[in-house]
Amino acid sequence: MGYRTLGGRRNRAAAWQWALLGFIPGLLCGLTVMIAVMAEGTLPAYFLPTPQPQVVQQVVHVVMTATPEPIQQAASQFIVVTATPQSVILQPPTSEPISVQVLPTAQPTAISTAIPPPTSAPANTVPDALMRLRSESVTIPGGTFTMGTNPAEVAEAVRACQRDGGTCLAQYAQDSYPEHEVRVEPFLIETTEVSFTQYVAFLNLLGPNSHQSACPGFWCVQTRNDSDDAPIVFNGSSYSINVGLAQHPVYGVNWHGANAYCEAIGRRLPSEAEWERAARGDDGRIYPWGNIWDNSLANTKWSRETPSHYPVASPEYELGKSLYGLYHMAGNVAEWVSDYYSETYYQQQAQLGLSVDPTGPLNGLEKVLRGGSWNSVPFFSRTVHRQSAGEAEFYRWVGFRCAEDAPNPEGVGSADLNPATLGVDVPAAPPQAAASLNAQPTLPPPPEGNSAANTTG
Repeated sequence: MGYRTLGGRRNRAAAWQWALLGFIPGLLCGLTVMIAVMAEGTLPAYFLPTPQPQVVQQVVHVVMTATPEPIQQAASQFIVVTATPQSVILQPPTSEPISVQVLPTAQPTAISTAIPPPTSAPANTVPDALMRLRSESVTIPGGTFTMGTNPAEVAEAVRACQRDGGTCLAQYAQDSYPEHEVRVEPFLIETTEVSFTQYVAFLNLLGPNSHQSACPGFWCVQTRNDSDDAPIVFNGSSYSINVGLAQHPVYGVNWHGANAYCEAIGRRLPSEAEWERAARGDDGRIYPWGNIWDNSLANTKWSRETPSHYPVASPEYELGKSLYGLYHMAGNVAEWVSDYYSETYYQQQAQLGLSVDPTGPLNGLEKVLRGGSWNSVPFFSRTVHRQSAGEAEFYRWVGFRCAEDAPNPEGVGSADLNPATLGVDVPAAPPQAAASLNAQPTLPPPPEGNSAANTTG
């Protein structure tokens, strides 16, 4: 094939010109392709300068996971590679050591599949000084009984009172009927009334001046510094009681003081229904020992040949115990219970039918008292009779005993004081000048004013 004239002339070296004409378009085409490839970001790494590799430290997080079986097994793990701010080249595992961090886990590596044991019961919070002095208590069986009285029984009690020279009226018992059915669960109640020894130990544990504010925020009891009739002595640093009264039931303690003591020893005041159940037994007796009054079986205004002018210690009047072995459920000191007082409460309960563990009105101005006292005639010591007083008031004829829920139907409360030894070889209490006026059943007791006055009848 021949060649055309280039530039108007024929040249024997024109072949190199044709080669140049073919190279230049190819070069331009190649550059065009290269620019396109670079724009797409796919330029091969061997056309670029070799950068210095950055070594990324791998952090291995090893998480120990529990498995149902076997109990202990090798931990599983996962690897988390921390991010770097620039593109990096990962080096082979052998180029640099790998840093390993073991993270703590919420559960131990070995997990027992057994059911955990139940939490142990909280330790007894009753101070030893009070625990050692707690009175013996007995279990009162639960069940249904008839609570309250009826007009026929009241009429007979009024006749007996008047026959013996007393002044008793049927309206004194109007708050105690109608009769109504009540069911209570088993409970424990102390066999004796709380003594001065026990109460003084309670005050000393609370500290100086506790009798004025520790029950709680209320006065607990008066001392001789507060009333000439109060037998507890406070010398500014501690409390004490004359040896002649040490084992006698504490008196002059208000409802707040009684309630605080019972709670301090891990117990409580009994409800009115519980108290009546404990006093009447299973057969509905009118007095703790039966249905016929006997002056020799209770410390009241008419007891024995010479009536006493103060409460006596257990175990006097041994034959006057209740069916369940409780001392002084009639006479000696009237006893605080937990319930607020309402004159019409029994009427309300009777309309509701069977009452289960009743606890009295939700509120009121007074609290219920039960059992009569050394300063009243037998009419007030019947197991069905109700009295009342303001919860912050102090009376020489008022004391208390404690109760608690039964841990089991067969349980018997703990005791370190044996009622058979209370009052043994203890000198008689010094006689008081006279007695303060006792409460009427539906009215608060008249104020004592720290003076002595005899009860009519």
